[in-house]
Amino acid sequence: MKTFVLSFTAAFGFLTRLAPPRIYDDKVFAATIGWFPLVGFVLGTLLTAPFALGVLRGQPWIQAWLLLGGSLALTRGLHWDGWADLFDGWGSNAQGQRFWDIVKDSRTGAFGVIALVMGLSGQLLLLHQALAAEAYTAVAFAFILGRSLAACTAFCGRSLVRAGNGKLFLAGATVPVILLVIAQTLFAALFVIPPITIIPTLCLCLLGLVELVTLARRNEGMNGDFLGAAVIWGEISALLGWCIAANMNLPLLP
Repeated sequence: MKTFVLSFTAAFGFLTRLAPPRIYDDKVFAATIGWFPLVGFVLGTLLTAPFALGVLRGQPWIQAWLLLGGSLALTRGLHWDGWADLFDGWGSNAQGQRFWDIVKDSRTGAFGVIALVMGLSGQLLLLHQALAAEAYTAVAFAFILGRSLAACTAFCGRSLVRAGNGKLFLAGATVPVILLVIAQTLFAALFVIPPITIIPTLCLCLLGLVELVTLARRNEGMNGDFLGAAVIWGEISALLGWCIAANMNLPLLP
C-alpha cells in the first residue's frame, strides 16, 4: 500500500510540476508507470478546462498558444528534451556507441532543432484546429495517449535497458501494468473522443511505436529519451487523428 501511494505522488512529481519532486527508491519509481494515463488525464483537464469554460472563446490561436505554453511549463519541457535528443541521434544515422554519444550530448544539434520546430509548430497547428472546433475532450485525451504510449514503449523495450531513470520505468512495465494502462486509455477514449478518430489515431501510434522500438533494437538500448519522444508522438497522434477524422466530414460526437 505504501508503494502504491508513493508511486502516485512520484508520478506527478517526476512528470509534472503538480507535486514536489522527491527522492524515491527504485521500486517506487518503477511503479509510477501505472499512473501515466492518470497523470495525462489530470494534466489535460487542467490545461483545457479554462477554454472549455469560455476563456478566450473565439480566439483559437491564442488558446492553442497558451495551452502549449502551459503544457511546457507544467512538464518542464521534459518530454521535448527527449524528443530533440532522439532526433539528433536518429538524424545522424550513427549506430552503436556513437548513436548514444550523440543522444546524451547536452548540446542540441541541427536535427534536434528541426524536430523541435516541426513538433512544436505541428502541435500548435493541431491544437488550433481542435480548439476552433471546440473539441476540448479530444485535446485533453492527447495528454492521456501521450503518456500511455510512453508506457507501451517501455514495455516493448524491457530487454533493451540502459543506465539512467529510463531503466526504472522499463522495469515497471510488466504485463499486468501495461494491460491496466491500455484499459484506462481505451476507457477514456470511448467516453471522450469520437469513435471515428480511434482508427487513424491508433495507426499513427503504432507507426511511432514501431519506429521507436526498431531504433532502440538497432542501437541495443532504450533510455528515457525514447519515452519522452513517445509522449510527444502520442500527443501528436491523438490530435492528428482527430483532424484526419474531421476532414472526412463524418460526425464527431464523442
